Amino acid sequence: MTLRNLVLIVFLALFLTWYVSDWAYKTLYLEPRTELSGEIEKYSQDIVLQRQRLDGARQFHSQHVGYYYRSLPRIPNDARSQYSFWLLELLQYGGFEDIRVDTSPPVRIPLGGDYRTSIQCTGSLAQLSYFMFEFYNAPFLHRLTSLTLSPMEGNAERMTFSMTVNTLTLDARYNPYQATINQLPQGRLSRLAAHDLTPYQVIAERNLLQTARGGVDRADYTFLTAIIHGDPTEVWFSVRSDETLIMAQLGTPVHSGSFSGRIVEIHDQDIVLDRNGSRWLLSVGEGLNEAFALPPETAEPNE
Repeated sequence: MTLRNLVLIVFLALFLTWYVSDWAYKTLYLEPRTELSGEIEKYSQDIVLQRQRLDGARQFHSQHVGYYYRSLPRIPNDARSQYSFWLLELLQYGGFEDIRVDTSPPVRIPLGGDYRTSIQCTGSLAQLSYFMFEFYNAPFLHRLTSLTLSPMEGNAERMTFSMTVNTLTLDARYNPYQATINQLPQGRLSRLAAHDLTPYQVIAERNLLQTARGGVDRADYTFLTAIIHGDPTEVWFSVRSDETLIMAQLGTPVHSGSFSGRIVEIHDQDIVLDRNGSRWLLSVGEGLNEAFALPPETAEPNE
């Protein structure tokens, strides 16, 4: 072997050694290390995000611990079946017919789960008033998100109702009330201005579908125009649907469309109307449908 060939062989061996070592460094060391650094960065960000969510959950728990008592049971199947049964009982007790209640599996949210319940039934406005009164006095974390009502052919008093209800269950890890039990919250939690159903029964007196059926409720176009102080003081209502004027005094009944009441107080710029034992405040410039319901304790005692 000549010296030239030996040099070539040595040079080729050195080149192969460099090439293999460079490939091994990049492939077996540098690339896995870069991938590992990327994964470490990703998991570090996830850890920071989860810690922020955990801190948020702890802060929410410390500030709103009472909400956890109102949460649905932690087991989804139990939560769905028990809440659906409660709604079904309420609707049946209220006299509704053709009832259908369907609660979907929960959608995951940061602090728990969100259940969506669809309700279909037939009934009257009086039954709807009862349902909503009991619904908003229940302790659950729920709300009525949509309500559609349609008249039934041949029966002016009956309607078909389609409702959507959203209900929350909070993360069981922070729930001190459901550590050992798995049932609906008990009791009542009043969220309404009045603690009695009577003031809300006026809803059933309104013909909500009259306009949809081609008619006009005169009460929707009757406005308190002026209060003329004198002896006696007169209250003037203008009816914009037919350009007429209603003049009344203290104690005088006021009838307009679906509205029927009696003037029991007259002040400088507003009056108080009595409707079946409930009192409604109406100011100058407002329509009858804008009257504000006063607390039940302001009503006159029964004689």
